[in-house]
Amino acid sequence: FIQVDIDASRLGSRHKTDVAILGDAKEAMKQMMNIGRKKESTPFLEKNRRNRQNWLKWMHSFDDSKAIPMRVEPVFREINRIATEDAIFITDVGNVTIEAVRGLDMNGKGQMFTTSGLFATMGYGVPGGIAAKLSYPDRQVFTLSGDGGFSMVMHDIITQVRYKLPIINIVFSNDSLGFIEGEQEDTKQSKFGVDLTPADYARIGEAMGAKGFSVTRPDQLKQVFDEARDSEIPVVIDIKITNDRPFPAEALILDETQHGKEAVEIFKKRYEVS
Repeated sequence: FIQVDIDASRLGSRHKTDVAILGDAKEAMKQMMNIGRKKESTPFLEKNRRNRQNWLKWMHSFDDSKAIPMRVEPVFREINRIATEDAIFITDVGNVTIEAVRGLDMNGKGQMFTTSGLFATMGYGVPGGIAAKLSYPDRQVFTLSGDGGFSMVMHDIITQVRYKLPIINIVFSNDSLGFIEGEQEDTKQSKFGVDLTPADYARIGEAMGAKGFSVTRPDQLKQVFDEARDSEIPVVIDIKITNDRPFPAEALILDETQHGKEAVEIFKKRYEVS
């Protein structure tokens, strides 16, 4: 386990490290690549490349989903469609972090992505968007938040309005603290304190002077995102999504001989895996 960090106090604080490097992660990676030796492809590497292709195929199989409440994949298809080559994505903390890492087609060129690397830091999205737009006023900025994180900082939409920052704020509303709900499921706890009272965040945004859109069906997405792209004032897009848990990749350890055929079939049905 190798950890690179500019803060020495963080080295080994979350995970036992075999190699601790004090320095800038980007520069450290460059230097490691420069001194590294190229290895020939192995069957293990090729198998993982195929696994990666299967993963992308499975994820994109939901791009045209007509399900209501909505899946997130059709939403990310629209985000990727209107995103400029140097767009900046500010992602809040929770299930939305998982979905953004999986769903955003980062171009590896001018686009930038940031989230909070600290523990339990919900509410990062909207204020992060303000910082991004003030730092890069000529670039397109998206904030991506769950309804839990957004409701903690939604009053800062009025700050975006005050300073005329045309940020596209996307709220994934599932009426739940979904990430905590998943943790409670994994640790065999009863669900407690994770349900949220539904709200119309688009109307709340409008009340503060932003342009608001409520989306409940996939066929509404294209027009809404076209209008958001062209808006000269802040936008709040409240998208009502299903409360289905994001596919837990760590659960891929499921094995029919070890867990039983029934457990595997239940898992496949829940996550629509063929």
